Amino acid sequence: MNTNFLYPNEVASDFAYLPFGGGARKCVGDEFATLEATVTLAMVLRRFSFDFDQAKLAETSMSVHEHPKNLEHPVGMKTGATIHTRKGLHMIVKKRDV
Repeated sequence: MNTNFLYPNEVASDFAYLPFGGGARKCVGDEFATLEATVTLAMVLRRFSFDFDQAKLAETSMSVHEHPKNLEHPVGMKTGATIHTRKGLHMIVKKRDV
């Protein structure tokens, strides 16, 4: 059994990971929070451009566009109750002229 509980997953949370709860005690602001997160993300993406850090990508022979099932992939997705990367997502962020 995996004892790494750094990130919530189905085993660590007893298959009960629900970000806004559910049933009678469901969060009343869940739809507003989701809308607010979407608007915030749109504002950030409008004001900044994101590119992969080529120095980090050069450390591996794989392309970032290949399927991430290989453990040597520069990003390599790992899933559970949340989705995160195996080696981080190294990006160069630049402010756009808007």
